[in-house]
Amino acid sequence: MLVLTPATKATINALSVRAHQQPFTTPHIRRLFRQPKPDRTIVVPHGHIVVFTVAHFRPGWICRQLAVAGPGQWPSRDAVATLMRMFDFRNDLEHCLTWPDGPASRHAVNVLEPIDNNWAPLRSS
Repeated sequence: MLVLTPATKATINALSVRAHQQPFTTPHIRRLFRQPKPDRTIVVPHGHIVVFTVAHFRPGWICRQLAVAGPGQWPSRDAVATLMRMFDFRNDLEHCLTWPDGPASRHAVNVLEPIDNNWAPLRSS
């Protein structure tokens, strides 16, 4: 169960602001894609691990990415949707690029959305 206390909401807001103000560059995100990002990671009660980045996933293509790992299981759809809203995602989960990740003991859902809602750079690959 995802618990959003006032302190948790403030932490999420601070992470969102920092990520938007300091987006990763394309070389940076490629180098760090599979590595832990402690400066962009928080633990949300009860046991959800949340990683939020804003990055140039391709030159000139800035996206927000949210990774949510549930407490020993897949995070619930409602938990992911709630976190997406808190991190300023404009689209619903169905309209974003999503993929699973993580070790078998802690499954994570990744969600990617272009800041400007322009999916053309992904379609051209």
